[in-house]
Amino acid sequence: MSAASASASTSASVPAPAKRGFRTFGAAGWTVAVIFAFLYAYHLWGGIANLVGVVSLLNQVGAEADGGLWALIIGYAIVPIVVYAAALLVGRTLRTWERAVVFAVGFCVVSVISLSLLAI
Repeated sequence: MSAASASASTSASVPAPAKRGFRTFGAAGWTVAVIFAFLYAYHLWGGIANLVGVVSLLNQVGAEADGGLWALIIGYAIVPIVVYAAALLVGRTLRTWERAVVFAVGFCVVSVISLSLLAI
């Protein structure tokens, strides 16, 4: 057995590291994603409720919303979806606790944006 064939046989017996991604999320990773989905859904529900409430209020008083108001209301409803999707994509290659940190940071970002839009 030559040195080249010996090194080829040892490298063939060592499995390649698993590619990390959605297929290797595992039960713990999906549990973290689902728990944070409910937290993000809280802000999504608030955005949808404000969208319906503001439109209803404007219809009652007979006023029309301008483009800036529509942008704020729709942005308030869409921000949780966009940030959750970004956290899901960023966290797909991370370990479970790192993924939880990414989702928590994303939730903080959504909270800050939601409060800022409500303050306006």
